[in-house]
Parts: sequence; C-alpha cells; structure tokens
Amino acid sequence: MIKNIKKKICLSTLGFLAIPVVNAANCTSTPVNPNGNVSQLKDALQQATNTGLPLTITGTYYISSDIKVTLRKDLVVDATGANFIATSSLDGDMFSFDTVNGDNVCNNENALADFHWDGGSFNMANAYVSKVVPYTQLTPSGREGTQNTGDALSIRGVVNSTNYHKLDELIIENITYTGTASSSDPFYLAGGDSAILMTGALKATIRYNNFYGVRDAAVYLSAGGDSGQFGDHFTIHNNYVERAFDGFTSKRGADNIVMRDNDLVDVAVGLSVKSVNQGWQATNITIKRNTIDKAMRAISLETANNVTVDDNTIDNLGDVVANQSSTVANFNSFSDAFEGISLIGVQGTNVVSNNSINGITGSSREGATTTWGIVTRSYEGRSTTGVTKTTNSFYKLDKWSMDL
Repeated sequence: MIKNIKKKICLSTLGFLAIPVVNAANCTSTPVNPNGNVSQLKDALQQATNTGLPLTITGTYYISSDIKVTLRKDLVVDATGANFIATSSLDGDMFSFDTVNGDNVCNNENALADFHWDGGSFNMANAYVSKVVPYTQLTPSGREGTQNTGDALSIRGVVNSTNYHKLDELIIENITYTGTASSSDPFYLAGGDSAILMTGALKATIRYNNFYGVRDAAVYLSAGGDSGQFGDHFTIHNNYVERAFDGFTSKRGADNIVMRDNDLVDVAVGLSVKSVNQGWQATNITIKRNTIDKAMRAISLETANNVTVDDNTIDNLGDVVANQSSTVANFNSFSDAFEGISLIGVQGTNVVSNNSINGITGSSREGATTTWGIVTRSYEGRSTTGVTKTTNSFYKLDKWSMDL
C-alpha cells in the first residue's frame, strides 16, 4: 500500500513540472527552444518560419542527418548559446533551408521571407565529405560521402527550374565554424563541404563570423534562377577564415558585391567572384581593406564588370599553403604561379589601387617560387580591358604586373 502511494506522488509531481515541449510544426504556435533535444530541433525551426516568430536555441546537438526546413515566412534565430556537432554518420548538409515550389501550408505562397541567423558553433569535422568538393582525390579514404552538398548552413532561396522565389534579405552573423579535427589540418582533411551556402537572396550580409578548416568555401554566395536573375547586393565583411580552399566567393553573375575588412590565412583562393555558367557576368564589385596571408590566388575576379580592388594587403605570397611543400601553386587552376590580384575576363571601368602585395623573405622558397603581383588574362572569350593600376606597392615578387 505504501509503495502505491509513493508511485502516485511521483506521477502527480511530474505532472506539475514545467517541461517545454516542441509540438509538431503548425502555423500559429510560438516556437519553443529545443534546449539540447535534437529530436525537437527540426520542428522548432519549422515552427519559427511557419509563423515568422523569433526562436532562441540553446544547448548542444549531435546531428546525424540533415535538418530539413521549408522556408515560409521570416526565420529569425538566436543560436548564441548553441553547439551543433556533426556525428560520423552525417552525409549531407547539417541544416537545409529550402524554397519549395508553390508551397502554401501557412498561407505563405508568393510572400518573400527574410532569414536572420545569429550565433552558434558548428563543427563538421566528423561529417562525410561531399562528392563535389575541389580535389576530391585528396579526401581521406572512407570519408567520401554520397551527397552533392555537405554544408553547415544551406539556404536555397529560389527554385531554379521554375523561378519560384522566396528569399528576400539574409543576415548570418557571429557564428563559429570548425571543419577539421586539428587546428593544423589543411583544408582537404576537413569534413563536409562549405560552411555557408546561399542562393537567391535579394540582399545578403555575412559578418563577424570565424571559420577554421573548410573543405570548400567558408562562404559561398550565388545568384539563382534559370539565368541568375535572383541574387544581388551581397556584402561580406569583418570575418576571419583560416585553412580553407576558398575563403569567400560569389558565383553565377550576382551583381553589387562588396567584400571588405576580412582577414584570411592559408587559403588556396582568398576572395573571388567566379564564373560558373558561361555568359553570366557580375557587375559592380568592390574588394576593399582585406588582409590575406598565404594564398595561391589571393584575389580572383572572373568575367566581371566595373571592379574596384582597393587598399588590400597580401602577405607571404609564395609561402606554403595547405601543407603543400611544392614550389608550384598546384591549387591555382590558371597557372603555376602564386598570384596576388587576378583579373580574368574583366571589362568595363576597373580600378586597382593602394594595394600592398608582398612575397616571402628568409626562406628558400623566395627564389624557388614564381610570384606575380597583378595579373590580367582573357577568359571565356573575354579579354580583360579598362584596368587602371595606381599607387600599388610590391615587395619580393618575380613580376609586379603580368598581362597574359
């Protein structure tokens, strides 16, 4: 009899405990902090974008499969107190926020949504590596994944095949990303793919983030749509990255790109605008006040128009990158040289000014490597024209300027 009374007291007490529960996502309820419960993480995020109400996430989450969320209304997340850790089972993205063609579950069809993510720590060191990273032959045996993406935060703001567009303004700030098990591992030993991938925002700001060991790009921003018509006004500023293949890159013809006040160390390619689809051109590009230490191609702009590259500092050009002792810049797809500023099929009105480009001293590599300061070359049938170079400084380089 006494045992039965004790049981009843315990059950009764449990009924009064205030334990927050994340219900399956609906269109009206306030999103609830999952507080370390990974099984409730997806519904909490879905609830936040279903309603447009802000969500706070705290706790530590071990993630073994992609957290897939459909973008509906604004998504506002404060993850300042959260840690997201990939397990060795994760094969694909850690978080996917996708636009779904014609989705109207919460009366949201044709309404644009903002995306704002603040804070959190992301660790992809143990994740499988995606199938489409650069130099797949360097992926360690047994870590090859089956998916084409493996990003920590993947936000796709448009359905390219139908041009159904959802993403208005995006802000990602104050996150810390780690992709390698050791702080000395080169990029090709990292798990996953890129840290942040985003397509199709009408305005995007990436700021105050830190990235350590990235298999592809720390930040990969892209225009979207069947002709790149969605994606513009991308600004990347005050970030730090080390040991990445690509530091910060914009692709597929997005216009009005600003990369400023960033610090990059040990990157194959530092700051870039890249051509993916021939004929798609990026216009109005500003690269300003960045510091890049040890790169094979520090600043690289392809098929762009109206470019300003001003007041950047490039140090230790020709030094070892990604533990590659070869004196050839083997991760530079355009030449064997280490290049400071590369203008590749750039036209319009272009200014390269006040940049400091410095080679290495006190090392046998000084005389063994080939280093070029400012390089212009043709690409995809476009010559590079309209370039004014003024008040740049060069030190310990083989060539200050090369026109190829």
